[in-house]
Amino acid sequence: MNTNGLVKFIVVVIVLLLAISVGAYLLFRPSTMTPPSAADINAIYQVVGEFGARLKDVDINASDQDIMTAVDFDLKQFITDRLYQVFVQDKIRIPGRYVSSPWPERIEINSVQMLDSGSYAVHGSQVMMTDDTVAHGGNAGEEPITLTLKKVNGIWFIDDVIGGPKA
Repeated sequence: MNTNGLVKFIVVVIVLLLAISVGAYLLFRPSTMTPPSAADINAIYQVVGEFGARLKDVDINASDQDIMTAVDFDLKQFITDRLYQVFVQDKIRIPGRYVSSPWPERIEINSVQMLDSGSYAVHGSQVMMTDDTVAHGGNAGEEPITLTLKKVNGIWFIDDVIGGPKA
């Protein structure tokens, strides 16, 4: 092997070792994000569960005043002021009961993803029911839904809703 070939070989080996070292560092470095606390995860499940259970009480076909009264009574305690203002401005964004049957019965959580220390994305399914499925079991379908939760003054609130059934 001549000197020029040997130098090229050594340079290639050094570059490969450097690439492997950087890759290993990035792969195995300690995480800078703190893991979610069990209390936060439990609170998130509680908020999403309560919110999902009340959606059937928000009749989107009612008058605008009745819709907002239902939002105030059934949903406002679970949502941020920002999301409430979105609902006031754009009623089509309000999740709820769009037809008499099927209706949204609950939200089943499929995954919870930390976005940062003060917010999570919750991916789930809005489970729909009818009188028949209540009587005989099962459900009338599921619609994907994603909720963004935000911690405000130590309390978890829903800050955005994407998906669910729409008329």
